Amino acid sequence: MSKTESIYALNLRNGLLIDFVLSIILIVTLQFYLFRGLHFQFMDVFYLCLLLVPAYLYFYKEHQSILRRFTDYYTTGNSGHPKRHIIKFLALKFCFLGIVFAIADPVFGEEETLVPLKKGDIMVCLDLSSSMDVKDIENASRLESGRNLLKSLVNKLSGQRIGLCIFAQNAIVQLPLTRDYEQFKLMVSDANTNHFSNQGTNVGGALMKAMLSFEKKKAAHSILLITDGEDHEASLNTIVDSLSLSNIKLLSIAVGTESGGPILRSDKKSMRLDAAGNIILSKVDLSLVKRLSEQTKGPWFHITETYPNPDPILTEINLASMGYSRDLKFKVEQRVFHVPLFIALLAFFVYTLIPFRINNK
Repeated sequence: MSKTESIYALNLRNGLLIDFVLSIILIVTLQFYLFRGLHFQFMDVFYLCLLLVPAYLYFYKEHQSILRRFTDYYTTGNSGHPKRHIIKFLALKFCFLGIVFAIADPVFGEEETLVPLKKGDIMVCLDLSSSMDVKDIENASRLESGRNLLKSLVNKLSGQRIGLCIFAQNAIVQLPLTRDYEQFKLMVSDANTNHFSNQGTNVGGALMKAMLSFEKKKAAHSILLITDGEDHEASLNTIVDSLSLSNIKLLSIAVGTESGGPILRSDKKSMRLDAAGNIILSKVDLSLVKRLSEQTKGPWFHITETYPNPDPILTEINLASMGYSRDLKFKVEQRVFHVPLFIALLAFFVYTLIPFRINNK
């Protein structure tokens, strides 16, 4: 073996030794942080490290090729080329490893974050009288439209508690105030006009049940009434006065069209007929929600869509919640993917700085 070949082989051994030492340092450091809580979200990404095996084979083959092609050009004083080749390989290797570690999404330690929650309670009063089954809204029933509105609304809440009161002739609290929005949506989906055998639209009883559901604490209280306004009871004045005195905001929503539609029997197939054999039509009664709005100074809405836009209602709820908010502290895991990504960028920068070829003069 010539002197140049010996120097080249020595450089290769030294390069592999440096690679081995750096790999051991990486493994020890990784084990140290794994014992202290480091973990990765996507462990399967590390299978990409198997690509290093053909990379090493290619590296060795490339060195043999360089040794054969350039032996005549290297002398004892000019042995920089193999060193550059080795350094560039190591830089590429750690650039690749850094990218793999970053993609694996490492998580280490915890950090506190503040999540603002609005202190507001919303009690929904949902009319389940038989007239809510009338399909006068784009071939959908009034109840379906009301359910769609509530599901869209709850998806946009920001920490307020919400509950559900269902009513016809009687009223019951189906779900107390909660922040379990999925449970609320489940209850709304299950709500139907078969809940009550005694039919009617006792709005006053529903409002009283909702009002008694609120706790006596500093928070914005709102009642969301969804009804078609038909067959309502006449004894509302006392309850409306109580709402005003309790500083409870009432949002009245009338659902249905003024042209109306036929009322179905309990079998949900045949239509109800009057004594003369004529089809009984049910039309939305806007006078109720207008009167409630005037007496309580609250907004009223008229819904005639299958999928109503909840934003105007949400705006009113948020206005009621202004001044009532608090911050909840949560500890969340800290993602540190930027650390291996920085190492990868640094290694790539080293790779680009070192030229592969040198000029021989």
